[in-house]
Amino acid sequence: MQVLIVGAGVGGLALANGLVADGHRVRVLERSAGPRTDGAAVTIFSNGAAAAAGLGVPLDGLGGDVETLEFCTPDGRPFARADLRVLRRDTGYGVATVPRAAILERFAAALPPNTVRYGCPVADLQVRPDGVTVAGETGDVLVGADGYRSVVRHTVLDESPAVRNGWVSWQGLTRALPRLAGDVHARCLVGPAGLCGLMPAGSGLLQWWFDVSGPAPRDRPVLEWLRDRFASYAEPVGELLAGLSGSDVQAYPHVLHRVPTRWGTGPATLLGDAAHAFPPSQAQGANQALEDAWLLRRALRTPDDPVDALRRYERTRSRRVRRISRLAASEITNRPPGVLTRLAGRALSPTLTARLQLARIRSCSSVLNDDDG
Repeated sequence: MQVLIVGAGVGGLALANGLVADGHRVRVLERSAGPRTDGAAVTIFSNGAAAAAGLGVPLDGLGGDVETLEFCTPDGRPFARADLRVLRRDTGYGVATVPRAAILERFAAALPPNTVRYGCPVADLQVRPDGVTVAGETGDVLVGADGYRSVVRHTVLDESPAVRNGWVSWQGLTRALPRLAGDVHARCLVGPAGLCGLMPAGSGLLQWWFDVSGPAPRDRPVLEWLRDRFASYAEPVGELLAGLSGSDVQAYPHVLHRVPTRWGTGPATLLGDAAHAFPPSQAQGANQALEDAWLLRRALRTPDDPVDALRRYERTRSRRVRRISRLAASEITNRPPGVLTRLAGRALSPTLTARLQLARIRSCSSVLNDDDG
């Protein structure tokens, strides 16, 4: 089968690896001129790690392992703690923060030469009952993995675009706070100003972000505004901000799609943010894209009509991803915790907190539930 994938992001390249291993002919069409190096880091939870391994491109050795995750009030007092080692014991896969560029490099390197066609924006996209044509390439199946502004989604669904919900992550991946960057402990401080997250990403790098509701003022530098906004937060927030430059800070607006049950028409479907963009507050965006790729590969292994296989894949994944999309859209982790939340967090052991988190991940996971494609 000839499969055309639009988009050489995490989901698109992961899928390409799985399909090539199954003997399909694959072409990935990417509009950027070369391999993408933009973006900071992503948190790969057990479901994403299991999906990548199942696609033949395990992420072992990349990024920084995260064994504990702590949520604190702005004065630095913890109100919840999760022992993430539980996830590895229960699933065989742990949690790591991995630079996005490192994931893309590993996935691209595992593909046969010339699988990815760079500098190829989507053009002349045609979907017929018996096949597809994109930018002069013909295939039996088309997969849109081209992000939340997906051209493929607009063509095959005619759906409304993803909308911003007012939150923005001001984020970066830098060498900072070596004590934290070299540790296995992640920390989030959340209060009226928003949330500050700090996660080790390996090789001395720290993934940091500030989730804030509302835009930054236009009359002053973003970094100066962040320093003032989070001035009351406990260290090391001030130390981090004092050591950054304006070029270190990237804006990541939070967007949300309605997640339909059907993601395409005929021999065309969607994957990742093209199908179901949602805010990063649950750290499941890249994981869900990997889940999509895992199940779509499994669906296309069957000798049935690929159109039927695509619709089965969409029904299963839409049911799973809709759950985490709703939770992420609530931005609950970015809001100051109420009294009951703080009391419950302190009452639960780190082990039990991690088990509750794993149960939430399982509810949106195809790979951990061995869904049938």
